[in-house]
Amino acid sequence: MNSYIRIYRTQLLFFLLVTLGASYPPKVTLKKVESYYGPPLNLRKNKNVWKWGYLLVGAMLKRRIALKIRIYILTLLTLAAFNFKVFGTAQISDILIYKGDTFMIFSTPLEQLANIDSLRDKLFGDKKSYWNTACYRMYQAEWTIIDNQLYLTSIYSCDYYHDKVKADLKTLFGEKFLNGKVKADWVTGEILSPQGKQLYYVHSGYESLYEKEVIYEIVNGKLINGNTIYNNKKSRKSIYGNFKTLFHFIYSNIKWELLPKTDKTVTVFIQFSANEQGIIDSLEIVKGFNEAYNNETLRVIKSIPEWDVFYRGGKHRRQRMVLPISFNEENRMKYQKD
Repeated sequence: MNSYIRIYRTQLLFFLLVTLGASYPPKVTLKKVESYYGPPLNLRKNKNVWKWGYLLVGAMLKRRIALKIRIYILTLLTLAAFNFKVFGTAQISDILIYKGDTFMIFSTPLEQLANIDSLRDKLFGDKKSYWNTACYRMYQAEWTIIDNQLYLTSIYSCDYYHDKVKADLKTLFGEKFLNGKVKADWVTGEILSPQGKQLYYVHSGYESLYEKEVIYEIVNGKLINGNTIYNNKKSRKSIYGNFKTLFHFIYSNIKWELLPKTDKTVTVFIQFSANEQGIIDSLEIVKGFNEAYNNETLRVIKSIPEWDVFYRGGKHRRQRMVLPISFNEENRMKYQKD
C-alpha cells in the first residue's frame, strides 16, 4: 500500500515560531507591527510573513496564555516525533473499476511511473485546477481492469466536481494512449481496496479502517490474483478513544493525595498499547519526572478499562499511543476527590 503523505518543513517552522513567540513575547504592539510589515490583509503577499507572524503572536499573547499554548504546541511536536502522522491528512483515494463495480483504492499506481515528478506539473496543461491537503499528489486517477489487464482510464483534478478539470491522456502518454485508455505496464505490487462499512476513521493518509480489504496483485500491469480478502470486523473502538472522555478518566483516577504539591506543571509522557482483548498490557515512560509521578502515570493508564482493538489485513495491529499527563495544582483542585 502506497500512502502518499508529506510533512512540510514550513508546517514545523510555523509551530516553532508560535512556540517561540509564546515563550518570549516581544514588547511590540499590533500598530507597530502593521507600520513595519503592512496590515494583516497583505499577509499572504508579504515576504516577511514569518517575521510578521512571530511578532504578532508575541504582541497578542499574555504570559499565562502563552505558557499553555507553548505546552500544547510542544505536546503536538512530541506526538509527531513518536507517531509520525500528526500533520498527515486523510487522502482522496484513486478509483478502480472491475467487473462492473467501482471501488476506492488505498494505493497510488501512477506514483510508480518513472517520470511522475516531471509529469505532475503538466497533468492539466494550462487548465486551472484546485489542490488541497487531502490530495497531496495533486490528482485523482481512475483505473480499470479489463481481461486481467490494468489500464489508466482518467486523471481528474483534486476538485473535479467543482472545476471539471481532467487530464488529456493522449497529450501525456502519446502512442501509449489507445482506445481511450493507457496500458499500465509500469505497475507492479499490491493494490488495496477497502470495502464495506468504515469502522475507524484516521485523519492521515490511507489509514482509515474498513470491514474488509481486497488485495489485487499486479505484475507489470497484469492481474495475477484478486481473491485475497481480509476480514477486519473484529475491530472495535473504545469510548476512551475520545480524548475528552479519556483525560477525564485519567485525571479523575489519579491518586492526588499520594503526590506532593507542586508550584509548576509536571508532565510525564507515556507510550502504551493494548492486546486483542483491548487490555492495555504494554506501557513505557517516554519522558518521566521522578519515581512517584512515573509510577502513578503507569498505574492510572493501566487502569483504563478498555482500549481500541485494531485489525488490518485480518490481523491484530497494536495502536501505539503517546500521551502527555500533566500534574499541576489546577488539575488537582478540579479532579481530586474529597
